[in-house]
Amino acid sequence: MAREEDPFVGYDFRLEIDGVEVAGFKEVNGAETKTAVIEYAEGDGPNGTIRKLPGRTNYTNVVLKRGISDGIDLWEWYKEVIDAEREYERKEIALHLLDDSGEPQKTYTFSEAWPCRYKIDAVDAMADKLAIEEIEFAFEALEIED
Repeated sequence: MAREEDPFVGYDFRLEIDGVEVAGFKEVNGAETKTAVIEYAEGDGPNGTIRKLPGRTNYTNVVLKRGISDGIDLWEWYKEVIDAEREYERKEIALHLLDDSGEPQKTYTFSEAWPCRYKIDAVDAMADKLAIEEIEFAFEALEIED
């Protein structure tokens, strides 16, 4: 009964897009950040100190997985990206990590995000397995809050 009232019961992550809760997910992969190291030779001569300075920061895409459920909002957003000749909508997505009671414990906010891949895992009517959908987002900045 609770499943019908709250479609996010049993999920470990809740996804918000531009402040609107849209989906629950079981698995999150990616979301790695890496800052390049620039070496700078300080001083004259061969024995000068090598300083290490931060360079550009790169963000890997984040992949979200869940059992296929009602609604096609994420697919429709991805379809807009596919169909766009130049302009497509970037959004802020927030991923809330939930505790056992369903309360957010940590929030990951991905800025300037857009869907770059959509996948439906193999579906076998003879297997006793849930059909899984994946959505991958490219993004340009990450914030983490408790």
